[in-house]
Amino acid sequence: MTEGSQGSVKGTPFAGNDRPSRSFGKGRVCKETGCGTRLSIYNRGKYCYQHEPMAVPRTRGKKIA
Repeated sequence: MTEGSQGSVKGTPFAGNDRPSRSFGKGRVCKETGCGTRLSIYNRGKYCYQHEPMAVPRTRGKKIA
């Protein structure tokens, strides 16, 4: 561009992900005996947050716990 000229930059708008969020069945309940917590349709697990078994992640081959 030369000095004093006006230019514009064009691009495509960011609209996010075009795929719909993954969902699981409606009306599911936590599998823990005595727990009646209804699970979110976006929770793929069988348990609510309170009863989900603890999982220890591995980071680059090192044990955290």
